[in-house]
Amino acid sequence: MSWSSPGYEAAIAVLSRRTGLSFPPQRQDSAENGVRRAMARAGLADLERYRALLESDAGALDDLIVELTVGETYFFREPAQFQFLRRVALPEVLARRGFQHGVRAWSAACASGEEAYSLAILFAEEGLAGRAYLLATDVSRAALARAREASYSNWSLRGEGAALAQPYLSQRDKLHVLHDKVRRAVTFEYLNLALDVYPSFATGTWGMDLILCRNVLIYFDRETVRDVARRLLASLAPGGWLLTASSDPPLGGDAPFETVVTDVGVFYRRAEDKVTAWQGDRVTEGAPPPLAAPSPAPPIPAPSVTPSPCHPVPLSPPHPVPLSPSLEEAREAFAQGHYARAADLARGLEGEAASALRVRALANVEMAPAERACAEAVARHPLSVELHHLHAVLLLALGRNEDAARAARRVIYLDRSLAIGHYTLGSILWQRGDLAGARRAYRNARDLCAARPPDEVVPLSDGERAGRLAEAAATLLEG
Repeated sequence: MSWSSPGYEAAIAVLSRRTGLSFPPQRQDSAENGVRRAMARAGLADLERYRALLESDAGALDDLIVELTVGETYFFREPAQFQFLRRVALPEVLARRGFQHGVRAWSAACASGEEAYSLAILFAEEGLAGRAYLLATDVSRAALARAREASYSNWSLRGEGAALAQPYLSQRDKLHVLHDKVRRAVTFEYLNLALDVYPSFATGTWGMDLILCRNVLIYFDRETVRDVARRLLASLAPGGWLLTASSDPPLGGDAPFETVVTDVGVFYRRAEDKVTAWQGDRVTEGAPPPLAAPSPAPPIPAPSVTPSPCHPVPLSPPHPVPLSPSLEEAREAFAQGHYARAADLARGLEGEAASALRVRALANVEMAPAERACAEAVARHPLSVELHHLHAVLLLALGRNEDAARAARRVIYLDRSLAIGHYTLGSILWQRGDLAGARRAYRNARDLCAARPPDEVVPLSDGERAGRLAEAAATLLEG
């Protein structure tokens, strides 16, 4: 079918351009109905005026996002997947990376937060409370605001997994209010999967052991799905897991994942970087191999692991020729996802750039050695804004919020015009419960970005544009 009026097509085009959402012919009728309902709430009857409103009013755009996406979520949705996490994925991560490892997880497109809080409950029951970093992101400001409130109706407890959440909720009038300890375990951030830059130290979307991205890829066109899949793969730590929903499109052909076939669904892993044994902060398990495509990880006990059709065959000569360390070789290893190798190559190099690259590489393997290396690098380069910023991010990820705040304030002391420094400080203060301080920091980040051209890359943001970061900061200010 075609749009009944060019005005509907123009309004939906604004939404698609700003969010990446796709509306094929079979969804156009329901999209028009949704536009009409959103227009009625906005008090408008003219499609051109409504299109202009979408261009200028973030609240109106957010209302349309909520109207046209299902946002279907509840506690422990698809409980078999959570059992897979409990019985297979988390034990595998901890056995491989050490039982003191601080697990990093990301609920991508978290809607009103039930999925992220379900993860927090699971982590608490598995003894990971206080040593796990749990990020939740969404493109809807309204959804993020509801998620931070953590108050739910019976509708969020309708699934068979609701009994698992009940002990962590208290009744208040007709609402179920999440216990503060669980609520504080999740960091909520604005992020547009289709348009924003990730992985990124700026948004915490790096080195993830686990990503849940469920029931959102169905809204994207094929090209956007491919781009999102590649960015999600890059956001995983070596050996990290990506879980999608049964209704989502398959991703095996979109990025070099290992495809994991289980009784409860088809999941994905990032191939392991084999050289990951540590002595202090140095990789010691044999000589680093030559640069090559990552090889498949060995199968874990429960599911069977099958490389995806596009997974490249490793190329490795029988007698590796050692490469002399250089910054370019280290950067190439990092770009290919060989983080342990990149860290070793950068280890003996002088200069701030080599130190920062080494810290980033170590962070994708294990955070504690990365933080130690960063602290040493900061001592050698005390005026390095980048190293101080990396230190703040790592300290936050390790739960050392007081130290992280001090490091972030050093960043701002060295460069008050650095928008990402204010943004990071805002995230740290929010985690500490200093909401007034967090809002001041987010306001500074928003204003600094708003004063720059929207397409200008924000320094030290891993490629984020000023317009997008200003939008994210503004969303957090509204939360």
